[in-house]
Amino acid sequence: MAEAANNSSIMTELTNLIRTWEDEHTQQNYDPVPTLTRLAEIIEVETENYLKMDPDPFDERHPSRSDPECKLGQILKALFRKDSFMNKLVNDYLRDTYYSRSGITGKDVNQLNIAACRLMLDVMPGLETSVVFQPDMDSLIYRLIKWVTSSIEPLQSYATGLLAAAMEIPEIATRFREQNSKLVPLLLQRLRRLRSSSEFAQHTMANLARPFAHLSSMRSPPYRGDGIIKTPLVYKWVRENGISNSAESDTEQTSSKFEDIEDQEIDRGQKKRKISADSQTSTPSRSENAETSDSDQCPRRKRLKVDNNPPPVFLGDVSPQKAGVLLETSNSSWAELESFMIGTVQIFPPTIATRQILILRYLTPMGEYQEFLSHVFENEALELILCYVNVRVTKEARLAFEALKYLAALLCHKKFSIEFIHCKGLETLLEVPRPSIAATGVSICLYYLGYCEEAMERVCLLPKFVVSSLVKYALWLLECSHDSGRCHAIMFFGLTFQFKVILEEFDAQDGLRKLHNVIATLPILLPDSDTGQLNEDQEGAARQIVRHVCVAYRRYLEAHLNVKVELLRRSQLRPNERLAPALPSQPSYKAYKSSPEEIQQQIDMLFQNMPFRSHWAPIDQLLKLGGITLLLKIIAFAYEWNYSGRAETVRSALDVLAIACVMPKVQLLFCDRVDLPEETLTVGLNIILGAAEGEIVADADVQKSALRVIGNCVCAPINRVGGSVARFSHNATNSPNKKLKYKSSEDLIQKVWDCVRSNSGIMVLLQLMQIKTPITDADCIRTLACKALAGLARSETVRQIVSKLPLFTSGQLQNLMRDPILQEKRQEHVMFQKYALELLELLSGRGNHTGNELEASLANIHRANVVAQTKIQFNDRQLLQLIHQHLVQKGYTDTAGMLVKEANLSGAISSISAQHPTKFRYSSMLTPSRGVRLSFSSPNIHRALPSASQSDSISSSIVNGATVSSPSTIKIIKKNQSASITQTIPNSRLQKQISSEPHVWLPEDISPSSEQPRVTLDSIITEYLTNQHALCKNPMATCPQFNLFVPHKCPDPKPRITTANNYVIRCARRAIGYQSKTMDRRFVHSRFCPVQTIRSTTDEGFFTCAKFMPGDHTVVVGDYNGEIHLFNLNTANENHMFSAHDNYIVHVEPNRTGEFLLTSSTWGKPVSALWNMKTYEMKIPFNDEEYVEFSKVTQEKIIGTKGETATIYDGNTGNTISQLTPSISNQYTKNKATFSYNDELVLSDGVLFDVNSGKQIHKLDKLNQTQSGVFHPNGLEIVSNTEVWDIRTFHLLKTVPALNQCSVIFSPVNTAIYAISMEQEMDDGDSTFDSSFKTVDAIDYSSITTFDVKKSIYDLAINRYDTQIAIVENQGMYNSVQESVVRLYDVGRRRDDEDEQDEEEDDEDMGGSDDDNSDNDDGDNNDNNENNDDDNNGDEDDNDTDSESWTSLSGNDSSIGTDSLLGELLFEY
Repeated sequence: MAEAANNSSIMTELTNLIRTWEDEHTQQNYDPVPTLTRLAEIIEVETENYLKMDPDPFDERHPSRSDPECKLGQILKALFRKDSFMNKLVNDYLRDTYYSRSGITGKDVNQLNIAACRLMLDVMPGLETSVVFQPDMDSLIYRLIKWVTSSIEPLQSYATGLLAAAMEIPEIATRFREQNSKLVPLLLQRLRRLRSSSEFAQHTMANLARPFAHLSSMRSPPYRGDGIIKTPLVYKWVRENGISNSAESDTEQTSSKFEDIEDQEIDRGQKKRKISADSQTSTPSRSENAETSDSDQCPRRKRLKVDNNPPPVFLGDVSPQKAGVLLETSNSSWAELESFMIGTVQIFPPTIATRQILILRYLTPMGEYQEFLSHVFENEALELILCYVNVRVTKEARLAFEALKYLAALLCHKKFSIEFIHCKGLETLLEVPRPSIAATGVSICLYYLGYCEEAMERVCLLPKFVVSSLVKYALWLLECSHDSGRCHAIMFFGLTFQFKVILEEFDAQDGLRKLHNVIATLPILLPDSDTGQLNEDQEGAARQIVRHVCVAYRRYLEAHLNVKVELLRRSQLRPNERLAPALPSQPSYKAYKSSPEEIQQQIDMLFQNMPFRSHWAPIDQLLKLGGITLLLKIIAFAYEWNYSGRAETVRSALDVLAIACVMPKVQLLFCDRVDLPEETLTVGLNIILGAAEGEIVADADVQKSALRVIGNCVCAPINRVGGSVARFSHNATNSPNKKLKYKSSEDLIQKVWDCVRSNSGIMVLLQLMQIKTPITDADCIRTLACKALAGLARSETVRQIVSKLPLFTSGQLQNLMRDPILQEKRQEHVMFQKYALELLELLSGRGNHTGNELEASLANIHRANVVAQTKIQFNDRQLLQLIHQHLVQKGYTDTAGMLVKEANLSGAISSISAQHPTKFRYSSMLTPSRGVRLSFSSPNIHRALPSASQSDSISSSIVNGATVSSPSTIKIIKKNQSASITQTIPNSRLQKQISSEPHVWLPEDISPSSEQPRVTLDSIITEYLTNQHALCKNPMATCPQFNLFVPHKCPDPKPRITTANNYVIRCARRAIGYQSKTMDRRFVHSRFCPVQTIRSTTDEGFFTCAKFMPGDHTVVVGDYNGEIHLFNLNTANENHMFSAHDNYIVHVEPNRTGEFLLTSSTWGKPVSALWNMKTYEMKIPFNDEEYVEFSKVTQEKIIGTKGETATIYDGNTGNTISQLTPSISNQYTKNKATFSYNDELVLSDGVLFDVNSGKQIHKLDKLNQTQSGVFHPNGLEIVSNTEVWDIRTFHLLKTVPALNQCSVIFSPVNTAIYAISMEQEMDDGDSTFDSSFKTVDAIDYSSITTFDVKKSIYDLAINRYDTQIAIVENQGMYNSVQESVVRLYDVGRRRDDEDEQDEEEDDEDMGGSDDDNSDNDDGDNNDNNENNDDDNNGDEDDNDTDSESWTSLSGNDSSIGTDSLLGELLFEY
């Protein structure tokens, strides 16, 4: 009560002071000094109370944010709300011409400036300095500099404190660099003089009568009441007494030079001490005997006694005056500890300690500038700092803290850091008592010291007990009460783990447990804690601590990784190798440094060489502490965190897991469930895959780190060292309870593969392989994804699935392999090509490669095999003709004539005389863009392909004047233009030129006795023709004789389904049943004719879904407003309407008898329902089911879907029969549970369930984000988006790109699939629908046609005979539908031109034409042009056949002769 009344009186007094000022400050001769002084006194009292609560000294937030109940914060907020007062304070009262400008005489402006500066210094915790010290306030800074240089006290000290606040702004410090260069040495000299005049520098130790007098905490002159009275009223009285006494002495000061001012201050301090010692009031003071002590003269026995109580706290003596005030005179009382632990800063009048504190505050921001470092050494600032740091002597914790901040700023400089170590400064730091505010100051010094590698090397060379004390001190800081101290200690360890000496000492003192405890107890990571009780600042501080600990973890394991790898390398040396020069050893005082690439190499080395069942102490301890699980939780929690260091936190945690997963136990932990609050259980690998996908943090570095973790897990060796046979380990236990959950490394990696698969790992990796943004990291991301997929593809199941995906079957991977996304990232692209080739080898079954597989694909490999089996034959006479032409061109006419005569070429020569030489320029074939460059099984012959600029004769560019039979030297010259001949290299005869530079290779002379040259004319021609054959899109193994004068090309195959133009052939084929059903099916489902249009009877809302009612006379339609409409198909009139839901109806389904109707909406109660269509009343509500449908056979059951859970209900009673929830969810965004066609299976969320037992049978691999899939009516397959799965083997049969992101509706006769694109959400929140639907053959999944209705398609329904379809067509976007209709189409009919014109003119009821003109061939061609694209395996180049439709034969069927008619009739490719 008393405290509340006191607080209320203080706020009342503050309000009255401001109100009085507002009323009187405009009056003539108004003196603001009393008001400013009283405000300063009130704030100083509350500042003292605030400091007693031991706030974090590095917390620069407003006091009300640090402690909302703090009185100081409330006062500052109330004061800063008075803008007029604060503006007057800053703009007027800080001027040295205020009185003269206002026309006021007889008043000392110095007193006004002192009061204003004092109040400004008091309100600094709540002041935004960047607002006060703006560029237009430079005059104020110049004035402060003048006061700092020469003015009376305490104005000089106050100005120093204000100038310090200004210089913390880098722009101001830079702008006043010249003035600072003069102030720094001046203030350093002033600081030295003040230190010399301080009591702790003058006193001498005398033997004390009291046994604990050496523990006295009071060393500074008692300018204020030094006793800390816990009762607020007594404390206030003490402060007021001190202020009033100080004010009287201060008015006697006069302006003089700096030295005179300082002497006066010292004299005044001595005078003040005498008054305090003689005083008999309750104001605590210090006795003369207590002012002199020396810690070195203290009895050592008692010092050790104090040290035995950790943490060591060194206390001061207790004055007799305090003994009368305090309840007890124990040396551990708070009054004795305060100056050691917290300390105080007396603002008025400033003590010598306060003046030094204010100077140090100015020097701290200046300490970071290199240009002022010379002044630091000249004025021996280090000696001053080490003197202040010795709190045992000074008994001034605040002074020590400011000195430590200045020391931290100076430790930014390497030279000073090394000097600090040489002067035994580190030992002095470690003597700072803890806990105390000075100990928190030590933390930032250690942090800055850890940044200097050279200084840390010298620290590591110090005696062991010093290093041990350093680690011990830093570990204590990990458990201190200040967040800043903990963060600085964590960052210190993160910087110094790379030094082996520090690392070993950290482990020896159980440092990992203490580091883990820093975050293990944070409320934001505790599962049962209520984080709502934490404010935003507390959560932000906790997250920063998590960030620093994760970084420290990463550097800790990286250091241990270096140590472990070095031991492994030495252990692998053979006995004879050990005699050789030893591997260079890293000195223990040197830092281990490894790049990310080197770290990955070290991890790979551990996988290859580290025994499978061995132990690794840091990982074992991390597992014991629960660190791995905690890191997984941190990664998951980071999804909801929002702060600047989130990406670094997740990245560091993933890097830790990337190293830790070397141990089998960690990989098993990844496969176990992680308990996350307010979420379903998930496995660790699912969290990591989410980070790789970019769901946790949209940061490329995070994705790369997550991919490294996945890659390390799935790419680990299948058979690791000791992975199949148990090995004895001295760290292992023989307890039967310690048996591992796995028997061998093969079992472990198989479990990891299965876990990655079950958590949609294949889909994630495939998506990342095709990523293109961010462009600077895309190459690296897809490389890591490809590596992981190659490791995963070692699993036979994964290999079977991946081999059917379009990325590999249609050559998409080869396109990715061609060029990097960013040209500067070619090194990453080379690695991508390497892993892509490994993946292709795994899929194709090829054992090794020759380096020419950059254009290899599954289709190309097949073509290469066909080419390799082809026997190349050519006409010898054509070759002789080429030789004759070459001889003639070279002028050897006689030889050419002899060749004509002997070979009897006279007739052949005349037949080709009219041909132009350019016939031989096959440049497009010799330098193809898509040519296959594979090694065949033909003889290993090397040849050169002629370029476009070669001579007309092929032989002239190959054999330069030498005959084939001559054993003399063959000079093979390679040039850019004249020749293209490369050196004969075994196994690489078709290798592309790697270097673009021309070069000439001349082999040495070959003696006549040497072997015949391998390059022969026959081999050259054979190789030339083989290359031509390899360029064929559909090569044949058996080929006719090659023509040397005409480019070779194998004929393209005819489409599998073709209709001949010849009427006789068509009739004959139909009679014998040749593909008639298939062609009829394609014919019927490629033609649609609109016959009826149903419009809404109201202008509000629009249609959303439709279904045919049994009997095919009525169509049921749902709309946007939740109403159900029944329309007559013949008249388009509405038969009935009733309201089913409150909003958008997404699904309607009648049963086969038409008695009941299922409806589903988006929200509301109920979300879904079963309706009686006779009474139009709700029979069964399904309040939570998002989608419902009937069972297929009896329709007595209803299955509902809510998220990932499927529930089976009794259709008659509505009771729940069973609930099906997958153990591992695929989390499809639009999951719809469905029965199989025999009602024995249920597919929900990509998981197959047995209906009778309710057990999970199999989980299909997730390869898309939206759809779970539907059963094929044949009962053997499941269609899930583009994937077709075999229910019997769970193999992926094929992929159908045409069904991507489409809803699939099977026709009732099971011959075709109708596909409509699903709703696509746009960035602005609106939705869009496609305007066309597709039909696909339900037998072979080939595309039939794409039909465009020119309006957005919301739903499609088929009648039971597959003769009509109903399409819900809406004009406009989802939120702005302009027109809504349900249009009926006849299937298998095509409207003629007149109907099309009528459609454009009037959108009324339309009738189809039975004219034969609707079946014209042009319509066939238009509707089915895309069939050839599918049948030709996605060929990129156009050809003659591509332009033909499947209704025409290749060639002119009308000219077929009688002899070939029967063959054509029965031909089937």
